[in-house]
Amino acid sequence: MTPIPLSDDLLIAEVVRVIRRAAKIPAVVAITADSRLVEDLCIDSLDLVGVVLQIQDHFDVAIEEDAMPHLARVGDVAAYLAGHAVVP
Repeated sequence: MTPIPLSDDLLIAEVVRVIRRAAKIPAVVAITADSRLVEDLCIDSLDLVGVVLQIQDHFDVAIEEDAMPHLARVGDVAAYLAGHAVVP
């Protein structure tokens, strides 16, 4: 389990790292908070499932199925994590 960082920038950076690793996105591809998972990063539906599973495992957070349509951008994922963090 990775504790949710307090800084938005740190959280986004960690989300980017997990997405990059899970979707095998090369380092030359810029990923920002505004990057769209499907349109900009070309993550297909199968890879998106893997990304979500990796995010859930890495941050020890369950992402609700009904939240998925609202997680279109990297920043959306980070905001979801920040709002659903379990405080130790």
